[in-house]
Amino acid sequence: MFVNRNRELRILNDHLARPGAGMFVLWGRRRIGKTSLLTKAIENDPRAAFHMASQSTVVDELARLSTTLARAWNVPLLEVQPLTTIDALMTYLASVNDRRLLVWDEFPYAIEAAPELPSLLQSAWDLHLKDGPLKLILSGSSVGMMEQTFFHPTSPLFGRRTGQLRLSPLGPHHVRHLFADWSIGDIVELAAIFGGAPGTLVRLDSTLSVSRNLQRHVLAIGEPLYNEVPFLLRQELREPRVYHAILAAVGGGATRFGEISSKVGLDKSNLSRYLATLAEMGLVARQVPVTERLPEKSRRGRYRIADPFVATWYRWVHPHRSLLERGLREAVWSEYIEPGYSAVLGQAVEPVIVELLTSSILSHHVPFPVAFAGSFWSSAVELDVVLLDASRKRAFIAEVKWTTRPVSPKLLADLKTRTARVPALAELDCVYALLSRSGFTAGNAGDNERLIDLDSERWPGP
Repeated sequence: MFVNRNRELRILNDHLARPGAGMFVLWGRRRIGKTSLLTKAIENDPRAAFHMASQSTVVDELARLSTTLARAWNVPLLEVQPLTTIDALMTYLASVNDRRLLVWDEFPYAIEAAPELPSLLQSAWDLHLKDGPLKLILSGSSVGMMEQTFFHPTSPLFGRRTGQLRLSPLGPHHVRHLFADWSIGDIVELAAIFGGAPGTLVRLDSTLSVSRNLQRHVLAIGEPLYNEVPFLLRQELREPRVYHAILAAVGGGATRFGEISSKVGLDKSNLSRYLATLAEMGLVARQVPVTERLPEKSRRGRYRIADPFVATWYRWVHPHRSLLERGLREAVWSEYIEPGYSAVLGQAVEPVIVELLTSSILSHHVPFPVAFAGSFWSSAVELDVVLLDASRKRAFIAEVKWTTRPVSPKLLADLKTRTARVPALAELDCVYALLSRSGFTAGNAGDNERLIDLDSERWPGP
């Protein structure tokens, strides 16, 4: 399903409209919508050939590709006499003398079948293809291999790309198009629990609540989402067991580097390498208080699972696999998940709220351009949302209250008191806000104060 990838579609179309050759690189995790985007981009192009690589031998891969080219470019001979070597493929591509497009999806599979492919493509590009009319779009889900192939200085194809796009999950303002009848609060909860991967979202039922979708589509054995995360790790990583152990540790509450190292049994150098890979994939993020001026050197960093659905899986599926495998999802929900569900949800929505305040529906409440966004914590104070301007002289500080009851505006006084105990914020020009899922009790906001009732907000236009 193609949902609101208008910016990404413009990037692709602009590249395809340029004269001459092209080598566009598109990459991103599985289920993120790459194939849908590519299909949409070429749907009206009669000269486009779309080929998806498979985990097969080079002979089979080239036979399938030959059939694709034969039918898309009207070259019947290729179907009768398919290409049998990568050299032959490059020779054929170099012979193309009119404007054509080849989309090669899951390109890393082809490299696995023919490790010589990057070198031979580099040679063909440098000698012939870069001066010809052929455009290539090379796409892949293996984030590590795509970045190693096209962005590492030692790779043969380094510096040859003419365009690039890393596809990210949909934001909440785009997710809403899949759940048109849902309230803003419901969409925020959906984004906090299921994330923005279209391949995940399309498996959900828009007639059910977020919690009911969780029970029916994630906690139930036999449902695709029940095993989605282990499948993701097996498909994209060479040592899935190690990465699984790290994610399980972080999902289980080990947020400090030393805690993760102790739980997983990895030394610091190896753990750093694995965490870097998970960060590149968008699965793990290291956070520091937003007031830290040198975040990479801060000793206050803590790790979290950055992908909401992966976090959901490690929070609620992984610890209860034994019971779920026995079909006891109702018991798992009622005894282990439901009692703490609201509290977990209250924390899970905070990154989504930050996104809405900085780039979407709630940004009009922030009276300055945001340069730094995040939260703050110390041994004495925690602040849900802290936004700073580029000069770090203005701050927007918000408390998120995700309850079923209206919130008292008097809580603004407590927010101000806590902020005053943070030296890095105490002297700034601050705006204070309460953000409520369920409105407010009687009371008004004063100067430099905001009461944000999420259900009174309206999405911007398409």
